[in-house]
Amino acid sequence: MKGKIDWIGALGNFVNSKQQRTAQEIDDETDQLFLQYIEDARKKEQEEDPSYKKIPKFFQKSSVANENQLSFRVRQEARTRFLNHKTGEILDKDDLEKLWTALKENISPPEDKKERINYNSFLTIASQLPIKCRHFFSASTFLKFDRDEYGRIDIVAFFHSIVRKVNLFQTRIQISLYDSIGNGYLREKDLENYIFELIPTFAQLENLDQNFYPFYVITAVRKFFFFLDPKRTSKIYIKDMLTSPILAELYDLRQEKLAPDDLAQNWFSKQSALKVYDRYLKLDQDHNGLLSKQELAKYSWGLTEIFIDRVFEEYQTFEGEMDYKTFLDFVLAMENKKSSQAIQYFWRLLNVYHKPAIDSFIINMFFRPIVQKLEQKEKFGFNVEDVKDEIFDMAKPETPFAITLNDLLNCGQGEIIISMLIDAKKADSYQRQKNMKIFDIYYYYTQFIDLYRLKYLQIVNSRDNQPRNIINNSHQY
Repeated sequence: MKGKIDWIGALGNFVNSKQQRTAQEIDDETDQLFLQYIEDARKKEQEEDPSYKKIPKFFQKSSVANENQLSFRVRQEARTRFLNHKTGEILDKDDLEKLWTALKENISPPEDKKERINYNSFLTIASQLPIKCRHFFSASTFLKFDRDEYGRIDIVAFFHSIVRKVNLFQTRIQISLYDSIGNGYLREKDLENYIFELIPTFAQLENLDQNFYPFYVITAVRKFFFFLDPKRTSKIYIKDMLTSPILAELYDLRQEKLAPDDLAQNWFSKQSALKVYDRYLKLDQDHNGLLSKQELAKYSWGLTEIFIDRVFEEYQTFEGEMDYKTFLDFVLAMENKKSSQAIQYFWRLLNVYHKPAIDSFIINMFFRPIVQKLEQKEKFGFNVEDVKDEIFDMAKPETPFAITLNDLLNCGQGEIIISMLIDAKKADSYQRQKNMKIFDIYYYYTQFIDLYRLKYLQIVNSRDNQPRNIINNSHQY
């Protein structure tokens, strides 16, 4: 029997004998092969149907994704491998430390205690780093930063920009792994899976009860869909998620220390999620897991009956009652009236007849119940016609006496207008503030008049006294 073959050494020699290629070269070859495949498929189509030579194919019927189909599973596996390959191109902690060390060791003259590098040092650093770092050192990247009189850029600002890009790229890949269809967006189920697996990684959620996980996931997902899917398409594009402050708000929970005020204002915190869920349970007085009109009306005493009716008419209910998801949309709209998404939410409710604009009739329809509620509370102080005119003045409609959605979005007073039409409590508060301002103006005006009158009397008295003194003095002589 012959001696054993050193397979490890043989394989190592074989690999080393091959020319090593960079990740960019592999990607370029992949692109070329893909384009060649597309060209071959196009030529095959032209051979089968000569009409394609004159009229190119401009419509491709999208096939319904079936997770049991082999083609779908192959495509999904290919995407997963591609994303894992891209993950290998992300700079890790060691790479970032090497990059920072190289920046510190190549500070450009003159020595003025400023950590800056010129373009020559910029290129020198790029040659010292691994290949996956070099795409950060292009000429266009260097020119994006402010330069001093010596042509140097600040290494701290440059390094921070790299860290932000790395984090963004890493987040994009993580989210893309949950894009089950592969079209660049997440469905509700995809986003639920993504957030469910994020929970154990967040320091601020480590004590969250596992029994509450499903309700927390629903609470978190609804904010993404409320703000990033206002047209209710049931999908959110990944690029919109990455550029949205909502994702940053969610990732704030990774920090081990957050101020109580910050946690209270963060929709994704454990405190906020439990607060919303507890409110839902308290409103559900019959404990059937759904809210009726009468139960939702207790959300705030100022909400009018017509407004509650419109909520149940326009948004999804189950046998005339509201579930937790629909309630979350309602809460998000009530708490964010200034946002364009909330204004669109309320527009559907105000636009009773689904016309391009609402007129005086609609305003009267919604505001008269407000007046009736305030009369019951003995806080009546409105004139409907005056309020109607004030609403039109605030909305500044392009067409007189016809308020469109764009008018509400552009006038900057959409929150006040909506509050005055749906919530007696907010309407009363607004009226009180306005009356207080009027009172303050009247008070300062009367104070000014009194001061002016006093000064006038002092001047008159001084003039009256001066001649009298002269006469008196003349008698003494």
